[in-house]
Amino acid sequence: MSVTLTVSEKTYKKLENVARSRGFEDVGKFLDEWDELELANRHEIVDGILKFHEEMKEKYGVTPDSTEIIREDRMRG
Repeated sequence: MSVTLTVSEKTYKKLENVARSRGFEDVGKFLDEWDELELANRHEIVDGILKFHEEMKEKYGVTPDSTEIIREDRMRG
């Protein structure tokens, strides 16, 4: 099945630039693999967050949950 989508020339140029910067021949091939690229990007972000958490844990140790302290502070105010 084929569907035609009308986008502005400006938007198409942006997509074309992104596609080429990621090594794709054209926008169509880039969009065909969009889901896989997004999933890989999400994994990369999550891995970065987990690494950051580990670095902070090593640097500062395990910090207590502040929820109870905040709750007590609100009760006083």
